[in-house]
Amino acid sequence: MICTGYGNVKNRLIVLTDIANGRENDDIESMVRLLLYSNEIDIEGLIATTSCWYKKEAKENNKKIILKLIDAYVKVKNNLDVHLPGYPDAKYLKSKTFCGVAKFGKKLGDGFGEAAFNDNGGVNCIIEAVDKPDDRPLWISLWGGANTLAQAVWKISTTRSKCELEKFLSKLRIYGISDQDGAGHWLRDNYGDKLFYIVSPSPAEGSKYYYRAAWPGISADKFIHGSPDGINGRGFKGADKVLISKRWLRKHIRSHGILGKEYPLYRYIMEGDTPSYLHLIPNGLNSPEHPNYGGWGGRYEYYIPDKEYSITDEKYPIWTNASDTVIGNDQKVYCSPQATIWRWREAVQNDFAARMDWTMTNDYKKANHPPMVKLNHPDRMNINTGQKVILDATGTYDPDGNALEYTWSYYKEAGTYSGDVKIMNHNSMIAYLLAPEVNEEVEIHIILSVRDIGTPSVTRYQRIIITVNENT
Repeated sequence: MICTGYGNVKNRLIVLTDIANGRENDDIESMVRLLLYSNEIDIEGLIATTSCWYKKEAKENNKKIILKLIDAYVKVKNNLDVHLPGYPDAKYLKSKTFCGVAKFGKKLGDGFGEAAFNDNGGVNCIIEAVDKPDDRPLWISLWGGANTLAQAVWKISTTRSKCELEKFLSKLRIYGISDQDGAGHWLRDNYGDKLFYIVSPSPAEGSKYYYRAAWPGISADKFIHGSPDGINGRGFKGADKVLISKRWLRKHIRSHGILGKEYPLYRYIMEGDTPSYLHLIPNGLNSPEHPNYGGWGGRYEYYIPDKEYSITDEKYPIWTNASDTVIGNDQKVYCSPQATIWRWREAVQNDFAARMDWTMTNDYKKANHPPMVKLNHPDRMNINTGQKVILDATGTYDPDGNALEYTWSYYKEAGTYSGDVKIMNHNSMIAYLLAPEVNEEVEIHIILSVRDIGTPSVTRYQRIIITVNENT
């Protein structure tokens, strides 16, 4: 069993990125952050690809950007190792870096689905990772186009049996930052009933409908991607804009040594691709196999979206847009798909800043580290209507000796109960609630957030899922 520093089984990940200097600075930003979390996630491929925003051939120059970032990472790895174990060797990461299919993936037979692309390094990387004798699923993060993934699937479909193809597809977990070529549509149209696919559908070319997606919640506060209708106004309100400002990034990220210098300032939005792997970080909140539970990468529901979201009808259900109702930084109430991500922004950005601090020192005592959250009871409970439930985090501690702040909250949208749940002593180590009166079995999600009083403050969680049985 391959575990993280927190005892959780690591998630496997391959990234397909349209990384390029200039227009695609946000991919470089997302890659810098990913390297800081490479001890928590098993990175099995970093593949330079095309997209509707980068239709030029994905060549060695794009791959070299990734390799340059790995070179910066290796210079701070010894410091990172002091703070948490498990950071991969740079030689290994470089061996998993490839160019994907060079051509823009417009449609089957034009950018993918061609025998000439079968021996591509990125295509073979995906196939070898899926074929590896490993029971864990393989996550594919699509920061750009999906044609290299589609080519891998097409190759399997033409060289193996139907049963072998279905086994191959069953190992995939795909998170797309909308649709940036025609390959995602092809994959879902032909294999959607066999795929685990998180995406807010959009036309294969252009940004139409990005504003309806969850991922702009990472930083599109002032950008049209976060606009209420994608046309009028700019961005969305409610989130703390300071935490994504260029001033904040200069102070907490870019000023931090060798790796920080490789983090470019954004041209459009900061790290638009980062949500595609935030849900894989084992923080006690994230639950990758359950997108409807919500977490740092957003919350999604499983259904067939309306045709207006795409150029064609989705034939099969996908994990797609869902909304959370959140009290914003201005104390007003907001409800949107973007809110499923920006509601966690303070914790996400502080965690990033803390890890960047790790790159600067080999003295454990000179940096801040996540609290270790412990429950004094199971994280799943089965109770009856009206029963008192004790919520107990006794045993939680901070490795740096910092004071801790506790918050128990009810995540209504993650469960199946539509009413309100009041948590008593919700800011204490021990809290309690009374199970509501229900006429059918319901599921209630309670989130414990533990924040340390360090610099920067770091937050970890525990999710408690309570099944309330109906009256008999």
